[in-house]
Amino acid sequence: MTVLTTSNTYIPFLCKQLEYTATPLAVCIVCADPIGTPVAGVIYDCYNGGSIHAHIWVDAERRPSREWFSVIFDYPFNQLNVKKIIGQIRSNNTDALKLDQHFGFVKEAEILDYFESGESLQVYTLTREQCRILNSPLWARARSKVLRGTNGQEE
Repeated sequence: MTVLTTSNTYIPFLCKQLEYTATPLAVCIVCADPIGTPVAGVIYDCYNGGSIHAHIWVDAERRPSREWFSVIFDYPFNQLNVKKIIGQIRSNNTDALKLDQHFGFVKEAEILDYFESGESLQVYTLTREQCRILNSPLWARARSKVLRGTNGQEE
């Protein structure tokens, strides 16, 4: 069983995993195991009405629930009504690049030599229409389960 939470007490943990410094207005959505250990999380930051930045972390050894995947896209598109989600990824983080591409994100820009080590920064964006999670019938059950208020708990 997993639990979904929006407790900002997880932000410091996620920031450490993501090597990211969140602003005071950041929010998160976490998939945790029954004892509260994070399995996956997203920090949403820099919301401006039209777009929001998403910083996604998934434990390489564990799988988040389908409900978590549904919620992390439902929140920005259906609750905040953003036009785009923006993801920033190190060019050498192939797992993150594959995950974002799997969701439907597309590369919109690259900033060469962005990091001290010489890696570039890949800027990926996602619109509601491109989102494979919200637009897939395979995910409809997970989304409806969350909307019914089961708090992402798996049966």
